[in-house]
Amino acid sequence: MPIRRDSRKSPLYPACHGRRGLCFLLLPLLVLLNCTACYPRTRTAAWVTRFDVDSPREIDSICTTAKNSGFDELLVQVRGRADAFYRSDVAPWPENLAGTAADFDPLARTLAQCAPLPVQAWLNVYYLWGETTPPKNQGHPGFPGQPWILSDDQGWPLTAYSEFDLKRNWLEGVYADPASPAYRRLFVEVVRELVSRYPLSGIHLDFIRYPGPAFGGSGELGREFTRKVGIDPRLLPGQLSRDALFDWLYGRMAPADRLLTTGALYWKERRAAEVTALLNDVRQAIKKHGGPGITLSAAVFPDPGQAYLENGQDWRSWAASGQLDALYPMAYFGSSQRVAAQLREVAAGRGQGSRVEMWAGLGAYIKDAGRIAEEAQSARDNGYNGIALFSLGHLLQGAEPVTAYTDGARGIVHLSSVKPLPP
Repeated sequence: MPIRRDSRKSPLYPACHGRRGLCFLLLPLLVLLNCTACYPRTRTAAWVTRFDVDSPREIDSICTTAKNSGFDELLVQVRGRADAFYRSDVAPWPENLAGTAADFDPLARTLAQCAPLPVQAWLNVYYLWGETTPPKNQGHPGFPGQPWILSDDQGWPLTAYSEFDLKRNWLEGVYADPASPAYRRLFVEVVRELVSRYPLSGIHLDFIRYPGPAFGGSGELGREFTRKVGIDPRLLPGQLSRDALFDWLYGRMAPADRLLTTGALYWKERRAAEVTALLNDVRQAIKKHGGPGITLSAAVFPDPGQAYLENGQDWRSWAASGQLDALYPMAYFGSSQRVAAQLREVAAGRGQGSRVEMWAGLGAYIKDAGRIAEEAQSARDNGYNGIALFSLGHLLQGAEPVTAYTDGARGIVHLSSVKPLPP
């Protein structure tokens, strides 16, 4: 950034005037001072996984670090595997917390110890279970035989998958079927209980999507589609390339291919509509049962095409219609150039005039503070409201201080790191 010609008006000018060596030392500071209004203050948040709130000691450590490091908000995972890291009449107690003190409430303690920091309850929506061994509790939502267990397009429920099957399909574990009205009602009841019992700043949704394009066709939604459209969705193209979409859009396809592609797009819209229906029901539950100011946000895939076509995650429409208060694109992987491109795409996809906030989700668990600072600068360049780091627990175990990441996310440059200009 060039130094402004009116820099003589700065209070540093008298110190520099006539002292060439001192001036060269102070010029970098002058540049920083001249740029203090370049961006509004960058807010910072951190995801806190369920593994970091499973004991009072860990909660106290997380909260102390969060406050001392200058975070503005925390997103705390309280539903990881369709369970409840809080006292619930709806969701089961986590298996890894069996045997803990009867009065231990991870969420309540987090809210108390982290105050006055705002805390959003982070909920995994459709992801139910992460092991091939089923839950011990037969009433768990991820137990085999539950009516909402998602099946693949061959009709195999994900509870029957082996470890090899999961890895082959890039799956984390068992999912609920987004088209299940019963599961939607269950999840909405989870949200209702949370917002009515705990003083939360928001509800943050993760895994609000299908796990991939080859799921849902063998269930009731697929059968309904077949009755209405006259074709089994499993016979339609599962993946659509950009070239195919442009050929379809501009009429460059053969009639048969155009018919199949049209059917595939209609099927993908039906899947996305089921995910959006749950989002709408959650928003209504927050309005009806929550206190004032509770926000609704979601972690989303940065590529809007992939998110919609493969996962039924239509976040562009969510942002355009104001169904969400904030988007958290998960731009964790790859070079800073790749992350910057993803953040630009999300900013463009949000749409002009949208009031939905954008928080850049950055992979602090796999990158050093310098890389995070570079990526956060890209976020500011693209109008992001804040930076969310994954995750605070990982940073506590890292080699660099947590403040290096929060300062980097905010774009703060310490004077000790400013190098003088050459004479």
